[in-house]
Order: sequence, then C-alpha cells, then structure tokens
Amino acid sequence: MSACHKNPTVLFGKLYLCGLSGWEKLVEEGVEVLVPLDHLPGGVWELGFRGEIMYIPILDGYILPEDVLEHYVNVLIKRLEEGKRVGVFCIGGHGRTGYLAGALLYTWRDIKDPIAYLRENYCPYAVETNVQVEALMHYTGEPGLSKYLR
Repeated sequence: MSACHKNPTVLFGKLYLCGLSGWEKLVEEGVEVLVPLDHLPGGVWELGFRGEIMYIPILDGYILPEDVLEHYVNVLIKRLEEGKRVGVFCIGGHGRTGYLAGALLYTWRDIKDPIAYLRENYCPYAVETNVQVEALMHYTGEPGLSKYLR
C-alpha cells in the first residue's frame, strides 16, 4: 500500500475507510461493523472481533446494481446513526471503497461532490474508474461529477 492515505482514515468520527492492509487496525480501533468489498481474512476472530460483518462483493473497478447500492447505503446509514463505527475497505482502498463511501456521504451527509470530498479528506485516488464516476453521477443526480471522467 502506498502512503496515499492513512490506513484507516476516519470521517465524521464513525466512518473508517482503508485498504485491505488496514483491516486489522479497524478491529484494534473498535470498529463494530466491517464492510469488506473484496474479502476478509479468517483471522478476524482471533483478533477478538465480535461485531457485524457486512460483506458486499464488488468486482475490482466496478459497481453494484443501483438498487443494491441504495439498500446497502441505507443499512450503513442506519448503523452509523445507531452510533456504530463502520469500516469500509477493498484491496487498495481507492475505487470500490471510494465509490461506496461517495454514495454514503452523498446520502448521509448531503455532500454534493462526494468525490472531491473523498479526494481532499481521504485519498487523491478515491473513485478510480469511469464506471464508478458515472454510477455516482447517476446515483446523486449531480452532472458536475462528470469532471472526474478520464
């Protein structure tokens, strides 16, 4: 993992974002809901984790069907509003993590440009692919996000 972002980065005191190399730190920091977007090593139990694992598989560089995205965003908002610490991570912590976090921040915190927010407060590489940018444009209804297309 390059040093492009802190592993994990904490937003709004409860939303933890990182790459796979940071998952153990999530457990150490008391995150109650782990959200692996790729996989989670089986050693999670040996580290003492006893919270919720919300596995949301997304192919590298890709997205979820919009109805599935909306469902998980709503479930994650519920967990956050219950005061739970939520840790979202994929392999590098860029594309899939940024994509899901972008949808979550738009809905949960009304951040109109979640890509800019993530790139300024988490990682300059958050939301990696055009497919992910286009999905966030559609999900948010914010045409200005087109400036992130490459």
